[in-house]
Amino acid sequence: MRIVPVLTLILAVATARVAKTESPKEILAQVNKDSFGNSVLSVLQLQLATGGPVGEIQILLNNIASQLNGDQKKADKVHESDTVAFEKIIADLEQEIAYHQTQIVALSNLRDSTTEALGEAEAEVRVVTSDIANNEKSFADESATRQSQHDTWVRKDAEHVDQIDAIDEASKIVQHLQAGVAFAQLKSRFEKVQAKLMESKHALFKPLINALTQLASKVDNKSIIKILELLAQIRQQLVASRASLLATEEKQAANWEVQSGHLQEEHKRLVERKAFLENSIVQFKVTIQEAVEDLEDQTLFLEDAEDSLDIQERWAAEQESQYEAQTFEREQQLEVVERLQEVLTQKLSAASEFLQIREEVF
Repeated sequence: MRIVPVLTLILAVATARVAKTESPKEILAQVNKDSFGNSVLSVLQLQLATGGPVGEIQILLNNIASQLNGDQKKADKVHESDTVAFEKIIADLEQEIAYHQTQIVALSNLRDSTTEALGEAEAEVRVVTSDIANNEKSFADESATRQSQHDTWVRKDAEHVDQIDAIDEASKIVQHLQAGVAFAQLKSRFEKVQAKLMESKHALFKPLINALTQLASKVDNKSIIKILELLAQIRQQLVASRASLLATEEKQAANWEVQSGHLQEEHKRLVERKAFLENSIVQFKVTIQEAVEDLEDQTLFLEDAEDSLDIQERWAAEQESQYEAQTFEREQQLEVVERLQEVLTQKLSAASEFLQIREEVF
């Protein structure tokens, strides 16, 4: 039954925060200020007065010191384990924060670069759309020009055919006259040919028309030969002119085939480019939207991780503070036990001495 009062005494002394330089009287005076400590001292005094050995008190003090040291070792082990766990949690949170920060930077860069690419694509679409319109206009204009060239050739070629036919008919009439056929028999054909040649209004035919007009009034072999030579020359020129027109037509047709091919290829390329850009614009907008949404999510994740880190750090600080306070308290308690052991072993080696001090103090 003597263990409980002595243990209570030690705890009371521990809360007294005594100083090493204090005398036994001062120590007991501090303990006595507490009503419970006063009662304990009275019990202790009674125990010693009845012959209780000081050695039992020393044993109790040793047990208390051992218990305090054991509690501190347990606390150190728990603190070490908590510290390792905390450092792992902190490392994980810091890694998570770094990951979210990296994601935020990457998503921000993706959003910005894609937004820039979107602007460039939209600008290029406008340019390509204008190029397509210009290409189609050029094709229409050049096609119209080519059609006009072809129509002109068809008309001129038909004129040349008619003129050559007229020359051939005139040659036949003149040859009939040369063969002795009466002009009266050929007059109708002659007048038709003459009218056709005059309709053409070609300068090439003017000398021929004059010669034929003279021949109508006077037929002679010399004039006939001259007219036949003139007809041959004119026909040769007409054939050459027709061939030249055909060559020009063929060249223009070939040029148009090449030019139209280039225009069509360019049109195809522009249309495909526009389709690609329009598809890219759709994809860019989707990418930007997804990047913005992911950026919002990553920002929330980052805030949560930072909040968790703040909570963990505050908790760790509180645990550290509590651990340090408890460690400090145990150190103080151990110091009191050691002081009390010193008092009991060195200063109060006999019961009579303790009783004397007790009486002097109280």
